[in-house]
Amino acid sequence: MMRGSNSLDGPVVRSGGPAYQQISEVLTHEIFRQTWKVGEPLPNEKKLSDRFQVSIGTIRRAIEALEKSGLVTKMQGIGTFVTDKALPSPVYDRADPFKLNNHWATEYAGTEVKTELISLESIQADAEESRALGIALGDPIWLIEVRHMLHTQLIAYEQLCLSKKVFPKLSIEMLQKSAGNLYRLASEVFQMRIGQMTDEVSVKSMEPRIASLFNKIPDAPSLRVFRITHSMDNTPLEKREVWLDPSFAHYKATPELS
Repeated sequence: MMRGSNSLDGPVVRSGGPAYQQISEVLTHEIFRQTWKVGEPLPNEKKLSDRFQVSIGTIRRAIEALEKSGLVTKMQGIGTFVTDKALPSPVYDRADPFKLNNHWATEYAGTEVKTELISLESIQADAEESRALGIALGDPIWLIEVRHMLHTQLIAYEQLCLSKKVFPKLSIEMLQKSAGNLYRLASEVFQMRIGQMTDEVSVKSMEPRIASLFNKIPDAPSLRVFRITHSMDNTPLEKREVWLDPSFAHYKATPELS
């Protein structure tokens, strides 16, 4: 049985399962947080065995799992080294879950959709947010509002909820430096690599507040994208709701960012 995984030199293990798998998850988390840079060695088997209070055989199985994922390479007699697969991916600009309809993309060819941050505030997580982010009801979270404009026309409105456990410090300035792109911010500032995104797309009637943002009548039809994003080590990163004006934009599946 694995003990001591919540010691000061390592994060709390999040899942159950075999000890080697739990250790592999912890080390994966630390690799993506750049505890060890590309080309640097992991601690030796004895040090990892002492840290996690398990046998060297269990540590070897955990390292084998990391090797299979491509995150490390083992050099006989020298050590285990982080590979360049742990580098952040550069495709964050393709992560928005929408695209201009063909007519407007042609009409405004060469014109970029402008992303504007509306607000950033701290609130307490409700039941839906706590489930999505894997936190307790009432835990503090960040609520971010973003709009995407084509000239003066609003084409998409977003609400993002982020756990303060994952993003303890956040500011409008930090978001502006990453051009409002959460995935770039997560990678470049918080050293977290994006893993899986799960989108649910539905046709919804706009509630009055949303309709007023789009200059529409209440109950006007809209496309709603509900997204949950996890990091590579399966940490929930965001709950995102995106409202689209179907006259201007449509849903676009996001490519893998890893």
